[in-house]
Amino acid sequence: MANSKSKARAQAQQRARAQAKKAAARTAPPVRATPTSPARSVSRPVTVTATAAASPPDAGEPDEAAIAEGPPSWFQWTTLVLALLGLGISIYETYAHYTGNKLAGCSANPHGTFDCTAVITSSQSMVFNVIPVAILGLAFYVAAVPLFSPWCWRFAGRGRVSQQLVGRLRLASIIIGMGFVVYLIYAEVYQIGQVCEYCTGVHIVTFLLFCMTLVAAAWWGLGQRSVPEAKRDATS
Repeated sequence: MANSKSKARAQAQQRARAQAKKAAARTAPPVRATPTSPARSVSRPVTVTATAAASPPDAGEPDEAAIAEGPPSWFQWTTLVLALLGLGISIYETYAHYTGNKLAGCSANPHGTFDCTAVITSSQSMVFNVIPVAILGLAFYVAAVPLFSPWCWRFAGRGRVSQQLVGRLRLASIIIGMGFVVYLIYAEVYQIGQVCEYCTGVHIVTFLLFCMTLVAAAWWGLGQRSVPEAKRDATS
């Protein structure tokens, strides 16, 4: 009888302990895990896709490399040939002016439209009655031959003489030359009343060089500036 009572007492104590543990587990606050070290932000490298890196420049606009190289070779050699042709005609006209020889293949009809002799011996053939027009044309084409040569088109600059300076000089010279051609055409048609075939040849050559120079300046630019000049602009 005593053993049964002790067993019942022990069971009651076990049940009381189990209930106490359950009650303690319900009332205890939840334990939260706290990080031992602050979170670190991981930066991801920015990658450039191959298609974006290899994207070509906008169509219709030359890139910087094309501007630096200038016009293509055929363009450069064409301007040189035209400049040499103008130089040759100017030399021949200057020779005829000082020797009084008749220009080969030219008509000398005072009542016709073409009369080279009347043009090269007129008062309009002298500037300020001192300098022959043929001399001015010769001086222009002596300077034009190097300016329109492929070596000058590809000139990369040296010292204070930049590629851009050479381009400006080329453009300014052909504009002045074309302005003088316009005056000579006016003098032949409205003042002299005669036209010289050789003079017309020089006018056509100058007009072609004028057009090609404008195209080159509009499409390829006037070239790149030298490094010292660019640094001066950056510091100013």
